[in-house]
Amino acid sequence: MSKLLAPKRAAGVDNTARRTWDREEYRLKAEEKEKAAKAKDGDDEDREETAAEIRRRKRLERDPLHQGMIVERSLLRQRDYQVDLTSRLGKTQVVGFNTPLNQQAGWFCNVCNCVLRDSQSYLDHINGKWHNRALGMSMRVEKSSLEQVKNKFDELKSRKSPPPEDYVPDGFDAAASAEAKEREEKREKKRRKAAEAAAGGAGSGNSAGEAEGGDADPDMMALMGFGGFGTSKK
Repeated sequence: MSKLLAPKRAAGVDNTARRTWDREEYRLKAEEKEKAAKAKDGDDEDREETAAEIRRRKRLERDPLHQGMIVERSLLRQRDYQVDLTSRLGKTQVVGFNTPLNQQAGWFCNVCNCVLRDSQSYLDHINGKWHNRALGMSMRVEKSSLEQVKNKFDELKSRKSPPPEDYVPDGFDAAASAEAKEREEKREKKRRKAAEAAAGGAGSGNSAGEAEGGDADPDMMALMGFGGFGTSKK
C-alpha cells in the first residue's frame, strides 16, 4: 500500500554540460534544403509571375538602395514643390487603348510610373513608404533642436498675413472667386444701363408733354380742365 502511494522519481536529465550538435548531420540537411530550393527555382522559370511578385520586383528595381546607388537611406524631408491637384478639374479628356500612361485620366507619378485615379489615393501614394523609398528616403524624420524650433517661430511671425482682397474663404479657388466677381460686375453694368434707359425715356416723355402744352391754346385747355397743366398760373 505504501509503495502505491509513494511519489514516482523523475527521470534523470544530464544538464551539467553544454549540449553538443552533430555538425555533419545538419550540414547534410542544409545541402538537401539548398538542392530542393534550386530545383524549385528551376521549375519556377517556366511559371508566370504573380501580380504581387511583379510589384515586388519593380519596387526593388526602383529602390536606389538595392540598386547600389546609395549606401544608406536619408531621413524624410519636406517637399520643395507644390502638389498640383486642381489644374485638370472641369476638363474633358479622351482616353484610348494607346494613350500613354502619363496622359491617362488621373494623377501620374513619374517616380513609380503609375496612375492614381483620385486625388486622395495620389496623396496617400506620395506620402507612403514605397514612394519615399524610391526617392532614397526612409520614413524617419529628423529630430529638431531647440534653436531650429525658435527659428521656425520667428519665420512664421515675420510672414505677413494675406491682404483681404487676396484672401479666399472656405478653400475656394481664386479662379472661381474671380469668375464670380466678373459675373457680378456684368450684372451691375446691365442694371446701370437699364436704369439709364428708363430715366432717358421718362425725360423724353416730360419734354414732349411740355412741348404739347406750350403749343395748345390756354383757353381751350382751361375749358377742358387742364388749366394748370402747362403753367403754374391759375
